This record gives sequence, structure tokens and C-alpha cells, in this order.
Amino acid sequence: MGEQAKRRIDRIRDPAFVEGLEELSLEELRARRDECLAEREYLSFLRRLVQGRAEILRAELERRASGGGDGSLVERLAEILSSEPQGPARGEAVKIGLPDEEVLLARRRVERVVSDAAISDPTKLDDEHLAEAADLLVREEREVSRTRAEVIAVLDRLQDELKRRYREDPTRVLT
Repeated sequence: MGEQAKRRIDRIRDPAFVEGLEELSLEELRARRDECLAEREYLSFLRRLVQGRAEILRAELERRASGGGDGSLVERLAEILSSEPQGPARGEAVKIGLPDEEVLLARRRVERVVSDAAISDPTKLDDEHLAEAADLLVREEREVSRTRAEVIAVLDRLQDELKRRYREDPTRVLT
């Protein structure tokens, strides 16, 4: 790969990350796959956090549009956040647990977006600012989803090379 990238996402996005896969050792190929899996998990968690915040703001906008009934925002949080996850499943086993530092990074990123939009308490925002904040979170979610799709494309290339090698020599699966 080009110069040594410090962030995992930068390493994965570097075209050199998937160049010459056929020449890589099985160990290096698996390490790159694992790096992609870790980044995908991080981005999935980040996306869920952003989506949750956006759903809260949309629910507040809907509550206001309907005349302000249906209870307070706090009382309705469980209902707001209990919707089914969106997007197609990839048919893979769910990975459990992100390292604490990655959970913290994701939360800090969302908090930065939230504080930039001044939405720590959406009930205190006027309708215009609330709509702007919701739009900001929707744009952030799209960006995270786009980045996640890039990581998945790289992961798929790595997985395809691993599968090719395993078909050629099934004993490699056990090494």
C-alpha cells in the first residue's frame, strides 16, 4: 500500500489494499478481511446511532404536525426506537461487541453532529431548526452508509479471493 495510512478506513479505501490479492499470504489476506469486518461493524454501529437520533427528531416533527399530542418525547422513546432495522441482511453471522474505544469514537462523532445542530433537546428547537437538524442527520446517515458500502465492496473482494483459495485447496480453511 502507498504511504502508511493511520486510520483503518483510509487503509481500506486505499486502492492498494486490494491490489495483488493473489500474491498475498493467506495470513495477510485474512488480516485484511478482519480489518474490513471491524470497520464494517464500526460503521454499522455508527449508522444505527445516527438513525436513532434522526428517528427521534422525525418523531418530534410528526408530533408537532399532528397537534402536539401522543405524550412527551421521553415517554415515546421506546416506541420511536423499536422500529425494524432497515436494509438487506448479508446472510452473515452477527459479530458481537465493538471495542470500547470504537463505541466511544462513534458516540463522539454523533455527538459532534448533534451539538453542531444544537439538538441535545429537540423539544426546545423551533420547527425550522428541528427540520434542519433532522436533515443534517439524514445526510450524515447517507454518508456513513456510502462509506460502509465501500468497505463491503472491499470485503467482498477479499472474501472472493479467500473462497477461491479454499476451493483450490480445502485444507487451507483449517490453517
